[in-house]
Amino acid sequence: MKPSETDASAAKVLAAALRTWTTADGDPEPSVARLEIRYPPAWAFAATNSLTARQQQRLLNFLRDDLAENRPGYSTPERAATIIDGLLAEATAAGRDRITTADLAEAAPRIGRSRSWIAAHITDLIDNGRLTETRRPNTFRIN
Repeated sequence: MKPSETDASAAKVLAAALRTWTTADGDPEPSVARLEIRYPPAWAFAATNSLTARQQQRLLNFLRDDLAENRPGYSTPERAATIIDGLLAEATAAGRDRITTADLAEAAPRIGRSRSWIAAHITDLIDNGRLTETRRPNTFRIN
């Protein structure tokens, strides 16, 4: 198959899947949007699917979630844990034996996870013996 035939085939499969999804969903409400499927390179027409308001919202929510997970700052828990381990190693190499929650919260964009995830991971690090709580609130000794 030529690339444009492959694209056309993929676009038609997507259109059929969406048509099946909207039909099987059985939403009795009237359509509020039409989704037109086209394929490159000339963006030729493949199909049009009508969506109800609820179907449109479900599709948009799915796309937002998918885009959010694939944005540049997003990080898997494993990757974020590796970055935190690196931050602890950097602090140790710099001669520091303590780290604060503020240090990790400041690095949140680099870690790519929410502050609440970082707080939960700090608890895991304490439980695993990598960090030890000190008398100062939000300050931990690096082990």
